[in-house]
Amino acid sequence: EARLGVVLAGQDAKPALIASAGRSGRVLTIKTVTPLSPGADRSLQLWALPATGNPRSLGLVPASGIGQIALPVAAGSALAPIPALAVSLEPRGGSPTGLPTGPVLYSGPVQRLY
Repeated sequence: EARLGVVLAGQDAKPALIASAGRSGRVLTIKTVTPLSPGADRSLQLWALPATGNPRSLGLVPASGIGQIALPVAAGSALAPIPALAVSLEPRGGSPTGLPTGPVLYSGPVQRLY
């Protein structure tokens, strides 16, 4: 199956997270490359960064291991207009405003492997 992939790295260019999904799948799988430590009162939130307009939250990501984020439609459609993803540090449970409030820790371009 054709896949989408994103390597999310910090300013040091070292990969921290890998996001992937089948083009027709409705689940984005997030795997941490190295365990992250956001703090007990913080969460890591994944954002779709459209070419224009505001970032859109995709959900919270795990600080270690593998997590999954449900997409409203197939990944090929949900991420078609999205050139990049980013992860910000947010209050526990995610951004209270619907937009990133904390610093962006990791980002990376969406790679379409088809």
